[in-house]
Amino acid sequence: MEGHSVEQRVQIIKFYYQNQCSVREMFRALRDFYPRHNRPAESIIRRLVAKFESTGSINNQPTPVRRRNAKSAENIAAVRESVRENLRRSISHSQELDLSAISTWRILRRDLSLHLYKIQLTQELKINDHRQRRVFADWVLEQLEVNPNFPKQIILSDEAHF
Repeated sequence: MEGHSVEQRVQIIKFYYQNQCSVREMFRALRDFYPRHNRPAESIIRRLVAKFESTGSINNQPTPVRRRNAKSAENIAAVRESVRENLRRSISHSQELDLSAISTWRILRRDLSLHLYKIQLTQELKINDHRQRRVFADWVLEQLEVNPNFPKQIILSDEAHF
C-alpha cells in the first residue's frame, strides 16, 4: 500500500463498507475514480481491509528492526583477550564467550582486523638443499650458453601435485 496516499486508502475503506463488504462490488465502484490500469488490485484491497479490521488503522506499521548488540565494547574486548591467550583457537570458542559464530567472526574481521588463514604445508629445507640449488643454477647457466632458446623449452610450475 506504499503506492497509495492516505486519502486513497480511506476512500477504499469507505467504498468497501458502502458496498456491503464485497470486494468485487467495491472494485467495480472504483472504476469511476481510478483509471483503468491504476486501480488497486483485489489482493491489495483485501490486505488493506484486513489491516484496518485488525489494527483499526490504514497507516503502514513500521517494521521492527532487529537490534544487534553482539558488537558491544565488552564483547570486542572479550574476543580480543581470548585471541591473545591462544592464537590458534578457532571461531568455535565463541560458545565460551556466549556469542554466535557469526558475531565472533564479524568482531574478529571488522573490529580487530584479524583474518583467517589456511595452513599451508611446505617442505622443510635440509642442509644439503642449498648446494643442490647452486648446482642446478650452474647447470642452467651452462645450458644457456649452449642453447639461447633453452628457457623456452622448460616448463616450470609451482604446483606440488598434478
